[in-house]
Formats: sequence, structure tokens, C-alpha cells
Amino acid sequence: MKKVLMMAMGLCFILSASPALAGAPEGEALFKGAAKCKNCHNTTDKKKVGPGLSKVLDRAGAEWVKSFLADPQAVWTADEGYTKTLKESVNSVGKPKPKHKTHKLTDEEIENLLDFLRTLT
Repeated sequence: MKKVLMMAMGLCFILSASPALAGAPEGEALFKGAAKCKNCHNTTDKKKVGPGLSKVLDRAGAEWVKSFLADPQAVWTADEGYTKTLKESVNSVGKPKPKHKTHKLTDEEIENLLDFLRTLT
């Protein structure tokens, strides 16, 4: 009985965790490929051209990251919340935002990238 209960609990954990990161593989492919994120960002906390993305959702919050991915220039120009911290951390206070060299991301691509970012420790 104990083994059955443990197996059921494990299965529930797997099933409940999987949908939350379902888009992570697609997000990783975007990060490394078409979205060209890896050209300027590391998946660690080490800065490249832009900041390292390890734990970025903890620092900035998912909604900020989602808004930034949808329209980076608008979020940069608004200069609110985490944007101020970001500008200070990359020494860009008072400077224009570098252009992102990617296509406009769809809502699905943004969600997949968020799922991938959730996997970074």
C-alpha cells in the first residue's frame, strides 16, 4: 500500500510540474536560434553584452520579462520598476537601448521563452 501511495504521489508531482514548463524545449531552441538571445545573454548570472539570465524571473518578475520580450523598446523607454535596476546594472542610465536583432516574438514564443527561463538556476 505504501509503495502504491508513493507512486501515486510521484505521478501527481510529475504531472503537475510538466505543464508549467511544457514550452521550455521550444524556448531553449528560440534562445539559441531564431530569437538570437544567446548572442548577447548568458544562461548563467555572468554578464555578456546584456545581463546574465540565470534567475532573471526572480529579479525582474515574469510580467516584466514578458512585457520586455513583447516590446523591449517601450519597456526601456518607460523607465519604470526593474528597468531602472537593469539600466544601472549594465551601465546604461541615460543611454538608448541597444536594438534587439530578432523578429517580433509571438505570444506563444514569449511563453516558451519564459518556460525556458524558469529552468535556469
